[in-house]
Amino acid sequence: MSNLSAFIMHSYSLKTSLLFLCFYLGLFALPNSSQAQVNEEMRVLQLFYQDTDLVISASRSEKSISQVAENIAIVTADDIKAMNAHTVSDVLNTVTGLNLSNYTGPASPANLTVQGSATRHVTVLIDGVVQNNISDNFPDVGGMRVQHIARIEIIKGPASSSWGSSLGGVINIITKSPDDSRNFGGILSASIGNRSTGDYRGEISGAVGTLGYYLAGGGLLSDGLHPHTMLESGNIYSKLRWQPTVKSTLTLTLDYFNASRGFGEFPLYGVSFFNRGNRFSSTLALQQSLGAELSLDLNLRTLLTKTEIKMSPYLSDAELQNTKAEDSTFGGSARLTWNQHWHTLVFGNDFDFGTSDSQLFASGSQRLDKWAFYLNDTMKFGRFSLTPGVRYDNTNTNGDFWSPSLGATCTVADSTVIRGYVARGFSIPPLGFTFGTGFFSRPNPALKMERVWSYSAGFETAALKYLWLKTTYFRNDVSDALTSASLPGGLFIVVNGGKQQREGVEVELKTSPMFNVSLTGGFTFVNAKDKMTGEIVKDVPRYAYDIGVQYDDSRIIKALLKGRYVDWNASPDSGGKYDALIWDLNLSKEITLSEAVTAEVFFTAHNLFNGAQYVFSLYQNPRRWFEGGLRFSF
Repeated sequence: MSNLSAFIMHSYSLKTSLLFLCFYLGLFALPNSSQAQVNEEMRVLQLFYQDTDLVISASRSEKSISQVAENIAIVTADDIKAMNAHTVSDVLNTVTGLNLSNYTGPASPANLTVQGSATRHVTVLIDGVVQNNISDNFPDVGGMRVQHIARIEIIKGPASSSWGSSLGGVINIITKSPDDSRNFGGILSASIGNRSTGDYRGEISGAVGTLGYYLAGGGLLSDGLHPHTMLESGNIYSKLRWQPTVKSTLTLTLDYFNASRGFGEFPLYGVSFFNRGNRFSSTLALQQSLGAELSLDLNLRTLLTKTEIKMSPYLSDAELQNTKAEDSTFGGSARLTWNQHWHTLVFGNDFDFGTSDSQLFASGSQRLDKWAFYLNDTMKFGRFSLTPGVRYDNTNTNGDFWSPSLGATCTVADSTVIRGYVARGFSIPPLGFTFGTGFFSRPNPALKMERVWSYSAGFETAALKYLWLKTTYFRNDVSDALTSASLPGGLFIVVNGGKQQREGVEVELKTSPMFNVSLTGGFTFVNAKDKMTGEIVKDVPRYAYDIGVQYDDSRIIKALLKGRYVDWNASPDSGGKYDALIWDLNLSKEITLSEAVTAEVFFTAHNLFNGAQYVFSLYQNPRRWFEGGLRFSF
């Protein structure tokens, strides 16, 4: 922790922020003039523990968050709106324990890590469809728009006993549902910023009889906040829900995204990279009640992606290299849920059949077929809950795997939850490592799953006056980690040769509003060590700070100021720079135009103090830029 102390002593901006935080927390000791206000504020804080606050990601069935043993975070549609996010990457970059590197602007294909895990270890789902490419297991969160998102549930750490391949964590994106309360309503929004960066979107929703509908679409454009990072993208999303009986619900979703993106320039070689691609996914789901305690969920899904990466000289249309890949996955799942007063038992099956067509493969095409079954339970004993789980996964490429887990929670005095969790998890090696041949790489069909034993313990409490506090200790022991081995002729091959231990702590806090002002704070420390050499693993963020101040008075203005600092622990030759907090300021004002129509003016100043925070000199974060727009709700 000596590095941490040195950083605090020498970083003026961070020290000022922490002093402000302590000053604000000191106000909690002041008496409050309204007992009713105290009761309301405590009710808001303790809502986190009410049975009405349900999540589904931990066990794939609804349950109170006070019964979730995993370290979980939730981002709502209101949170997304307040930060004026464009894509999922903008949202995840504000979550404690998550970090994005190589982020060069809106919709850029950034790398995502959870508590120091590799990007390929994080599984991202939308409507139950895994969005990771099967060729490289990369989840393109920069290419996922946010206007149709109702909430994002984030499991930090392996969730393999429920979801399979997810050594680092799970990002479960839950989309908006049709608005059954009216026939027609919607939102129109437009914004414009530096370098012709524009976001144009619309949504409509309603119900006609037993048929509900939700439609969303838009475009995100930019000339690029850095040279050769231009962007042209568009998306369409739809959800149709039909309830033929009170016990049956049939849901169809269609999601399409198309983008052309520049990756930036590489001065050493005098070239730039350009990416063109699209993604289409769909689901058809049936929810059927089989009785007062039993329900059945059936789901069919598909994901089709196309990617083309072109390398060209700066000032020429010549094409030095053109790499194309097409992935297609078809699958489904079945889930049976038995919900009694004292326990909720879930038994399910997943199957997916995937094909990747790429120049990386000597045969031109490779398959990844997998199937699994899982069983978990949430048993409630008064203030205690116990959550055992197990899952078996089988693949045609890298063998099979058993993933057991066991968690427990205890609610103390209705305002504090204590959690403990242990689990065994895994990640499937990307097809590109198992069968792909690159310029300097060779395939290794003998690759095995990367494995992890994970342990976490912590608590969260609203017992302190006006304050919600959460602390989590975690430890992940990774074995059979993928690493590269040298071959003759300057070539290399990926092998299962690494062992890592990632150990750390997370601290999060939120305050209830005082004079319409509330605070958030977060801190993550990760000690990632190579167990073979004992050395600290480079390019794994060592620690990170999150600070937020929110002012919410609908009569005057709404404001959100968020700051983040990440010690990227970069390799010396990467050219990284991270000497400042990055602050974003969001302002908005709602205006009532009529009984049915409201307008909202919003403005965002990104990187307010023009700070630098990046891992590699080739992928620098955007410097200060501004945008503003209008939003109409009807």
